[in-house]
Amino acid sequence: MAETPSLRPGFVDYGLLCLLAALWGASFMLLKIAVTEIPPVTVTAARQGIALATFVIISLVSGQRLLASRSDHLTIILVAFFGFALPFTLITWGVEEITAGLAAILMGAMPLTTIVLAHFATHDEKMNVAKIVGVLFGIAGLMVLFWPDVVQQTDGHIWRQLAVIGAALSYGVNAVLTKRLLHLQAGPMFARVVAWSFALLVLAALLVEPLPTDLPSPPVWIAILLLGVFPSGIATLLMFRIIARQGATFFGQINLLVPAAGVLWAALILGERLPAQSLVAMAIIILGVAVARLGTGKRVLSIGERTS
Repeated sequence: MAETPSLRPGFVDYGLLCLLAALWGASFMLLKIAVTEIPPVTVTAARQGIALATFVIISLVSGQRLLASRSDHLTIILVAFFGFALPFTLITWGVEEITAGLAAILMGAMPLTTIVLAHFATHDEKMNVAKIVGVLFGIAGLMVLFWPDVVQQTDGHIWRQLAVIGAALSYGVNAVLTKRLLHLQAGPMFARVVAWSFALLVLAALLVEPLPTDLPSPPVWIAILLLGVFPSGIATLLMFRIIARQGATFFGQINLLVPAAGVLWAALILGERLPAQSLVAMAIIILGVAVARLGTGKRVLSIGERTS
């Protein structure tokens, strides 16, 4: 998946970028609906099962062989765990109690965690002044979020919020891992990752959660169906399309858009109204990501360098 940008970004390119941000941002709102009736691991397993079915259907229509190679199997399993099974479950568990908008803001710190992890795990992505300043902005944004709970000595669903931050850390680990898979064809590699994440999640759901006894309501089924088809399935193909058209540096701007999109979806559909401190924290975190990008050279982004 080499970076092969075409012409200067135009209206179509920015339109695709905004569409992708809207799809990924909507996942927090859809998860909030889904977990009202179905346990989080089961929701995540169902989501990945639908995503896998989406990939299979697209491959049959396009004539692409999704399982053409069996190389790098261990890395693919690790990516399935750290890039999908674990973070999706943590985010879904988190939004059982916290708002979808707050989850979107917390996940906005993901690119900054990736920068820190990449410094220690790679030889070509070391910290520099811009990245350090960006990370400090991210820490400041998180402090703004958590400070009232610390001062007032209330938990504020602190463990649910930490779970979402844990998902951001998991995505950072995944971003480092997937650098080892960039020599593989994107479609087949991603299909295998989704298949393994689905298998892991089904096993986990059977072990830790009871089987549903009642059929969920239509809104819940629709939310899970939309999660699997769009944020997990079609959005991934759209991501590869954007990178192919304009490269990874252009695509990196998605990290500035997804938190805002998540907050907007939550406000429009769920009627959530975040306190001023959350909006201030979002602005600080987004500023940190923007500053950190100034210190990032052109490189290929992995499938883990995204929000949800």
